[in-house]
Amino acid sequence: MTTGTTDPLAAGWAALAAADWETARDSFVAALVDGESGAALEGLGWSAWWLADEALTFDARERAFRAYRAEGDRGAAARVAAWLAIDHREFRSEASVGRGWLRRARAELDGLPDSADHGWVTLLEADFVLNEDTDVVTAERASLEAAAAGRRFGVPDLEAIGLAQAGIATVHQGRVAEGMDRLDEASVIAASEDLHLPVSAGWALCCLITACERVGDFARAAEWCGTLRRFAERWGGRQILGTCRAAYGRVLAVNGDWTAADAELTAAVGDLVASRPGMAAGGLVRLGEHRARQDRPDDARALFERAGPAGVVGLGELALAAGDARAAADAAERSLRALPEAVVLARLPAEELLARARAALGEPEAAAAALARAEAAVAALDTPYLHGRVRRLAAEVAAGAGDMEAARQAAEDAVDRFATGSAPYEEALARLELGRALVALGRADHARPELETARVGFARLGAERDVAAVDAALGETGSRSGTDAAGGSGGLSPRELEVLRLVAGGLSDAEIAERLVVSPHTVHRHVANIRAKLRQPSRAAAVAHAARAGLL
Repeated sequence: MTTGTTDPLAAGWAALAAADWETARDSFVAALVDGESGAALEGLGWSAWWLADEALTFDARERAFRAYRAEGDRGAAARVAAWLAIDHREFRSEASVGRGWLRRARAELDGLPDSADHGWVTLLEADFVLNEDTDVVTAERASLEAAAAGRRFGVPDLEAIGLAQAGIATVHQGRVAEGMDRLDEASVIAASEDLHLPVSAGWALCCLITACERVGDFARAAEWCGTLRRFAERWGGRQILGTCRAAYGRVLAVNGDWTAADAELTAAVGDLVASRPGMAAGGLVRLGEHRARQDRPDDARALFERAGPAGVVGLGELALAAGDARAAADAAERSLRALPEAVVLARLPAEELLARARAALGEPEAAAAALARAEAAVAALDTPYLHGRVRRLAAEVAAGAGDMEAARQAAEDAVDRFATGSAPYEEALARLELGRALVALGRADHARPELETARVGFARLGAERDVAAVDAALGETGSRSGTDAAGGSGGLSPRELEVLRLVAGGLSDAEIAERLVVSPHTVHRHVANIRAKLRQPSRAAAVAHAARAGLL
């Protein structure tokens, strides 16, 4: 590329601005022929960063830190040290080493007058407390300080990232409208102003898209994804595109385009694992959730395990689907213990899992308590998609307690909310819950259209496991209640009645398997058949229904 200048240092920075990473790298190397220069080494570090050259990124930035100190530019040395902190977290998952570099950065600033470098160090400290400590309150405050420094010193990069990071921290606390306003402002700055670092625009836009995905504001996410893609096509930055592709992949999945979602999520995880393994956990979890919906539990489990602590809730969901409600409850509580109370958004999936697990264990009061916490979180977040999720959860908890009228009403609310939020899979799940509740209430004629609509939705997506669940429910719509069939046995075989009585006695699948001298898998299959025949969403609901019907 021709830059129009013979100064290799200026040529390097011009190539960086033009997203010509190879030319930038070669120009900075040429600038270093006559000796070490902090500016040339810092530029070399950025070109290597975009090229995902880990070794050169660390080497160049560490040398830049030393060169700036030798030149007496302690502010620039502090700025480079702070970026090295992020490098250790993103490239190598070395949070402790990163914290050490942040302390060095802060020490370099000691006694210096306020400057943009103070803002950069504050911003990157905020990134650490947000992503490593999940301290959203501190992250919001520090990010706003960084944004203010950007305005004071005329650094739009700093202002844009500071506002974006403050916005996502605010959203996590449940103040969605305020947080989204900050994110929109940050994205406008990132998309329209002349920023010094290409990473600034990507960072700001990724914060917005991720926040939209988390709260279910999918229309806004789609709008900004187009802007981000135009930037990404020019940058070729796999780590930036990977992070946002993971969020966008989930947007596509919720909106019902599972084929495109699969492609986006698979590519995102591949990019992140290859270029920024320290940033890959979120993509692994999203792909794992998608694999679970595709009824590929082994693949989902492997992805959740690779994600580390971020995958605990996903593993709990798999355990619940396999009939191990105790393990599911343990996973939910483990996740909640690790998350501060202030991170309302991050705690929601664990509270949902805990409510379902407690309902399946026959603990209606504990299930209701977890549901109440989820409802409180969603009341603050206030988006139709999240309201739909918590109303479907309320239907499951009510059904587990045997209150099928409350389950019916909650499921109807969920169907309405998901229809508004354009979430066809969740809408089909809600219709399945509604159909089950109507059957239990003796309203089979009303249940059939709901179940048939759910079946169409699942079939269109390729959710074969869920199609089978609908078919089981449809097969029971010919009679008013389970006790009307098979001579008062509820349609259960003698072995299923035996298993049901042991479940009612509080035995786990493993304990029942030992008692009956069969495998736990066989017991799990019996329990699934019992739930389908009695048209109940959980073990506890099946026991409660059987007790009322005199089957025990």
